[in-house]
Amino acid sequence: MNTYQTLQQKALGLAFILGPLLTIVGSVAYMLGIGRSPSNPYSWVDGIFMAYGFLIMIPVVWELSRILGQRAPLFGLICAILGLGWGISVIPAAARAMQMGMINAGLNEDIMTVLEAMPGLLVLMLPSLLSIIGLLLLGIGLLWKGGIPRWAAGLLIVGAVLFFVGVNGGAEFTEKSLTLLSHVAFLIALAPIGLRYLAGDSRVYELEMTTA
Repeated sequence: MNTYQTLQQKALGLAFILGPLLTIVGSVAYMLGIGRSPSNPYSWVDGIFMAYGFLIMIPVVWELSRILGQRAPLFGLICAILGLGWGISVIPAAARAMQMGMINAGLNEDIMTVLEAMPGLLVLMLPSLLSIIGLLLLGIGLLWKGGIPRWAAGLLIVGAVLFFVGVNGGAEFTEKSLTLLSHVAFLIALAPIGLRYLAGDSRVYELEMTTA
């Protein structure tokens, strides 16, 4: 392994920890009222942390898809493609920060109402929804085929279900409560993997190929 590969592995290990951790920090900020005001139902601090957390989840999902793909190639590839939707998830996250900008500019419209009135919103946001389903499929695939500890795969499934219910739950407080729980589950599942990568011990997640 050359220097670049070593650094890449460590960066990937950091992503496994930072991805869910940043979204947890954002959700806690919302719960504590940080970045909110009486006229703002959202926290701009939460929005920023969420946006970066979702973005960092892309290489995490790709690495998990690679691990699954060693055992189920097509299944792993589908999960990797669905994982691109985490990039689209940055849009509603950033909208929470934009809401404060609208208030400061003297605009009283709810940013989510503005988004819902946007033409083609369903088409634009569909990959975001599919990214959650992709994470659920990753958990199922890794639980079925192995590659990471079974308990970690189980927590990915639990987290994906909580996240899906949260983002479709309607009320902002309900969404943040469930997404906080979901990303705690993600952190518990992913952090040990990240720590192994940081220590330079990713080989444990490689499929050992036997030769005839």
